[in-house]
Amino acid sequence: MPTDSFAKRILTNPALGLFPYLVFSVLIGQVGTLYAFSIGFGLSIAPFIFRVRKELRILYDISAWSFLITVLALFVIVPDFQPQRSFILAEVILVFSLMIFRLSRKSLMRKVGRKQKSKSSFYFYESLQVSFQSQYALTVHLIFLLGFGVFFGLRYPVVNTVIALNLFQIIIVIIIVLEAFRLRLLNNRLQSEEWLPVISESGVVQGRVAKSVSVSMKNKFLHPIIRIALIYDGMLYLKERDHSRLLDPEKLDYPFETYMQYKHNIEKAIKNVVKKEIKKDALPVRFILKYVFENERTKRLIFLYVSTINSEEEFNNLSLEGGKLWTTNQIEDNIGSSIFSETFELEFDYLKNTVLMSDLAIRKSQ
Repeated sequence: MPTDSFAKRILTNPALGLFPYLVFSVLIGQVGTLYAFSIGFGLSIAPFIFRVRKELRILYDISAWSFLITVLALFVIVPDFQPQRSFILAEVILVFSLMIFRLSRKSLMRKVGRKQKSKSSFYFYESLQVSFQSQYALTVHLIFLLGFGVFFGLRYPVVNTVIALNLFQIIIVIIIVLEAFRLRLLNNRLQSEEWLPVISESGVVQGRVAKSVSVSMKNKFLHPIIRIALIYDGMLYLKERDHSRLLDPEKLDYPFETYMQYKHNIEKAIKNVVKKEIKKDALPVRFILKYVFENERTKRLIFLYVSTINSEEEFNNLSLEGGKLWTTNQIEDNIGSSIFSETFELEFDYLKNTVLMSDLAIRKSQ
């Protein structure tokens, strides 16, 4: 996965696997052809020699095999080792190597999937993305080079060399830089991402997933949700849900609801949601109900808590904003009119026949 370290972000850029070809394109024609190939091949196998993880050296390995195959082919196709033709042969073989890698992606994906290592999967898919970009960019380069060579190569040999080498270098540099920017943007996004635990219906944590991913996959994953009903003087305090809510935006509901974050416990989740709403993290709550809620958009394991406020002073000190107290009769008169959230309507009968009934009995006895 992307990392915060600048040095690691540079070194884990999969597009750097094309760097040996960039160096090779600079050296070809400046030094002996076989020397240029040897240096490019040496740079390609350096990660293997220094035991860099397989998923980080995919494109290095592709470059190494491409260099090796090209050198063997040179003795048959370009026996005089003429620099420009040798370079074009090397580029053609690189394009075919990238194509083979992409055509093999399904079987390779299955192998990566069986390993179930998120980092391995991430770098594999990034390498696949870079190979896709490189294959098509270099294919266009070769077609353009062929066309120019056929019609203008003899009249403009210098321009032909510039197109062959310098345009290739520009393409490789652009691919490396774009991938670096892409990884940077992805890293920034992941740093601000909200991670949710994936749980079983019994509440056992089975893994984690980014909230944005879970939302896009709708009700595939089960996540824990904390909800707190607030009761004062036999009435429920309700306010409109925020317009950004995934479920029932702008409908009336309890003031406290939150996803439980990955590696957070219930107590921490309660403190966070209470502090967000009333700027205090101390609110007396007790657990009353746990159930699974599912519709076409989301799947939730809801932990319902209740907080009963006993005095007017205590209620006013909460400094609640944007909502109001509802009596049981007012709520019953409006049930089914689409002004309340779906989960609230499911929970109301239970609250009325347990917590609210108990609260009424206590107040009558006082």
